Amino acid sequence: MSSKTSWKALASLAIVSPVYIFSHAYADQTLYSNHQVSISCGLEVGGDAFYLPNTNFGEGSYVKHPSGRYSRNSNTVYSELYGKPSLSGQWKTPWGFSVLGQASLIGSATLGDGDAESLSQTSGTPRAVTLEDANLGVEIALNHQQRILLTGGRQRFQIDDGFLVGKGSYSSGNRGAWWYAPRAAFAGPGVVKYEGRSLRADVFMLENNTNNVQNRNYDRPETKFVGFDVTLFRKKDGAANGGAYEDRDAYITLTYFHVRQANIGTAYDYASRGDRQGMNVTSLSWGGRPFPQRFKTAHNFSLYGTFVSEQNSHAGNGYRGVSAYATYIEPGYTFTSLPWKPSIFYRYTRFSGGKNPHSRTKHNYDTYFLYDGRRYVYGGYWPGEITGLYLSPLSNMEIHQANLTAIPPWHLLRKDDEVKLGVHFYDLSFIYATGAGLPSTVGRHMSDEVDFSTEYKFDADTFGAIAGGVAFADRAGKALARSGVPSAMSVPPIHGTSGVLEAYFYKHF
Repeated sequence: MSSKTSWKALASLAIVSPVYIFSHAYADQTLYSNHQVSISCGLEVGGDAFYLPNTNFGEGSYVKHPSGRYSRNSNTVYSELYGKPSLSGQWKTPWGFSVLGQASLIGSATLGDGDAESLSQTSGTPRAVTLEDANLGVEIALNHQQRILLTGGRQRFQIDDGFLVGKGSYSSGNRGAWWYAPRAAFAGPGVVKYEGRSLRADVFMLENNTNNVQNRNYDRPETKFVGFDVTLFRKKDGAANGGAYEDRDAYITLTYFHVRQANIGTAYDYASRGDRQGMNVTSLSWGGRPFPQRFKTAHNFSLYGTFVSEQNSHAGNGYRGVSAYATYIEPGYTFTSLPWKPSIFYRYTRFSGGKNPHSRTKHNYDTYFLYDGRRYVYGGYWPGEITGLYLSPLSNMEIHQANLTAIPPWHLLRKDDEVKLGVHFYDLSFIYATGAGLPSTVGRHMSDEVDFSTEYKFDADTFGAIAGGVAFADRAGKALARSGVPSAMSVPPIHGTSGVLEAYFYKHF
């Protein structure tokens, strides 16, 4: 690889599969139940399909073969499938507490060319079956509004919308299903949760599930961390409590964690994820509707945001220290009195970066365990379905984003199904082009993109979507595309546009 390509490969560690878009609140099928014991099972299935004409503005997507030879897909076509069977149980003991347990597997595959990153992570029709959840816990009810839950083992864990912590397993390489990204569980000792009427908190000691053999050396650094989060919230009308993120009408959360152990090796030298070991991460996040329900018009206004600080005075992998941050602010409004109830939001996101990629102090932001789509299917933290998904790293970036959605009074298959139409705009820029290994003469602006989506919800367990869009590259975007071409290959003509057509479905049984 050329030096630029080497940087691009390291920077691609900042890109994670975009969405596991579904909440965990679906009703499973009961296998056995009495007054003390209940056992349930469930099955999730999902699939997607993609066509990306003029992939990465003409750069294409490269496949590295075992012989070391590269081949290029100029118009990438691929699809993914996954299935997740699960088993859960509860025992209400005679001593005033309950014992809970859960286990699940995920089988996934990628067909066709593989994902459309500059160097495809899922070429060659990969497929795998892996363990997802395997945990055991104890629930202690303090009263009808308060409880404590202790859970150990492999489990999903998410703080608020998942901007900082939400995803402990990835689906790149030989696991397949890179876009759908159905894996999320963390491992480690576990989590202690407290849930009350307007206050909740977690104390956690966890680690991500990495496997660079399965993931072709694209996995994230193995990271063991310990910390806490505290949330003050107002629950939605009719919700049992605000323990679940979707049940909070408004909230503010303070989070802190310390990385007690992480991978150290030359693979992470000067990478956006090196060096994690010893890092202290602090976050303040807020969201929801700041005005109570009684202020009817004002209640349609929402405001979400996060600020994350990453500090490390004991860094390695080419660095003496780390000082990085990320932030986003997202005001929105839903016009409930208008036909189709249009909803609009604007989001400004900034991932810090440095002018010099080989500076002794790392300023490039590390996304850690970023999870996408908790509030939105489209319009999550990956900035677009083209440039932000396949080409650019989520570091050293400034993003302007606007989303408009509407729900027309159309019912396709049943009287209470739902169609949602959306338009999504993204404006991507580097903070420093030189920090991405590019000359300053290319400017900061990467690309603009507009996407159109149609989402269909048959019921709470069945839905899907189709979307299409086009991205328009500026000089920095074209330079970024050129930098991803392997040194053994000649640089193809780089154009000003790239497109996408995509579809997905999801079903929970």
